[in-house]
Amino acid sequence: MAFNGDEGSLIPMAEGVEMTTQYREASYSNNLCVFFGKTLLNELLAQPNAQGLRFYFALNADNKLTLVTVAADSEGKDIQAKVGNKGEPCPSTCCTASPLCGHVA
Repeated sequence: MAFNGDEGSLIPMAEGVEMTTQYREASYSNNLCVFFGKTLLNELLAQPNAQGLRFYFALNADNKLTLVTVAADSEGKDIQAKVGNKGEPCPSTCCTASPLCGHVA
């Protein structure tokens, strides 16, 4: 599969709320999200041939859900020179005013 950098799209907030609510209600994990700062994301995207980012679901050393992120090229191959992790997990750094976390904004 070829990537051109246009993959993904914006969705209405209501659709995002519905999806995240379904996740919370299915009780896969009490982890709701992981925050990554723009410095890391921009560093990954600045690599030669990067067309976007891929996020892998993973478990950290405490057996908690996390994300590992890498840039991917136009052929869909991971660019393995830099790998991101150690984002800020929720719970502990949740947005308390977002309906995506189950809070009324």
